[in-house]
Amino acid sequence: MAEERSRDRIQSIERAVAVLRAFGGHDAALSVSGVADRVGLPRPVVRRILLTFEHLGYVRVQNGRWSLTARILELGAGYFASSSLPEIAHPVMSDVVARTGETCSLGVLDGYDVIHVARVEERRPLPDAVRIGMRLPAHATAVGRVLLASLDPVSRERYLDGQPRERFTPRTIVEAAALRAHLEEVGRRGYDLSLEELHPGMIAAAVPVVVDDLAVAALTVSSTTVRSDAETLTAEIVPVLREAAAEIAARHRAANPHLFRSGQAGVGTAIEADGNSVPR
Repeated sequence: MAEERSRDRIQSIERAVAVLRAFGGHDAALSVSGVADRVGLPRPVVRRILLTFEHLGYVRVQNGRWSLTARILELGAGYFASSSLPEIAHPVMSDVVARTGETCSLGVLDGYDVIHVARVEERRPLPDAVRIGMRLPAHATAVGRVLLASLDPVSRERYLDGQPRERFTPRTIVEAAALRAHLEEVGRRGYDLSLEELHPGMIAAAVPVVVDDLAVAALTVSSTTVRSDAETLTAEIVPVLREAAAEIAARHRAANPHLFRSGQAGVGTAIEADGNSVPR
């Protein structure tokens, strides 16, 4: 299947999407050279792509630096429709924040990363706050490992044998054997904790959102070591997350019965041999 998908790909579209994704970091504006360095493409190719997107209204240039326009939000509008998982989850997540006093997020797996698709902030802002659409490394986050633990065995092994994993803090699990054992434990207990593995002082708990035995997303609560600890996350936060995840799953299934009759939830992913994610 991977070879067949590779033959059907259109390289020019892949390059254009890579250029758009180059603007996903903290820099709001980039030069042509800056984009080229991020995506590994020649500057003339990047310039032509940017000029095309400028014609379409998705980017603008000022003083030699390119940035996205508000029109780019059109591309994600369908995902955030009224029947989408983020919209369905939002009121439930607001209740989680009210009950726990902590920030709640919803993430989905995309290759080796997790993309946060919904977030409800607590009044006390967190350092290194996550934005909707931000990508985080799956191996260093509770939300990511919950989703990795829910993958089928073949996809999980492809992930473990894939690209090297970065060690963000001394606590980050990067070795394949250690991560495999951890994911097996996460699968057995049905939740995970991240204790200063991505950022010092940051901790989180996460549980999967499961519909018809498919983890369509993961729900997570984030806090700091000043406000919470592993025991509190396990005893007080995880039960709230489990209740909320079950409610989100029920609402998602009721709003999208056609997806689950066909066995396609449209959110869960598997990892192919080339590291790409495809719907399961």
